Amino acid sequence: MLIVLLGPTGSGKSTIEKKIGQSGIHRLRSHTTRLRKPGESEDAYYFVKKEEFKKVDLVESVLYKNSFFGLSREEVEIAETKDCVVTLDWNGAQQIKHRIPFAVTIFIDCPMYQLEKRLPIEIDSEKRKKIMEQVVLDSKCAANCDYIVRNYDGQLDEACAQILEICRQSKKSD
Repeated sequence: MLIVLLGPTGSGKSTIEKKIGQSGIHRLRSHTTRLRKPGESEDAYYFVKKEEFKKVDLVESVLYKNSFFGLSREEVEIAETKDCVVTLDWNGAQQIKHRIPFAVTIFIDCPMYQLEKRLPIEIDSEKRKKIMEQVVLDSKCAANCDYIVRNYDGQLDEACAQILEICRQSKKSD
């Protein structure tokens, strides 16, 4: 089973991905050409140079903020025998859904005022405005996902439980 999480910046996708990973769901790692951020775990991605990225057998890839991101066929094959989760943007999720029909897309929803509150305080107003414009665009994708899960403030455990239940129910219907 492959669960694909998507949603706007600040919706809690990465937090949910980590938390459900503690329940035995395997987290798939994407390849990226971007540099590792300070404090970011070495296993957050496969950090590679552009030349190496071009050699990877990818099932989806996107260019985001001048860096490439992509999920390898080798990673996706893990989902044939294990329950897996990956966080992607809408373009990546569409590519996966097209190539891997058993993938389940889950949009992580959160009210706009909470998303704005979750942004780092040091972001300047112009960048904040751009992020919030992207949030509006990202939110339009919700209707095309298999499920929508709300991750409102204080409801992380409920959101994770709902995703784990979606996983159980999806396996039953296979």
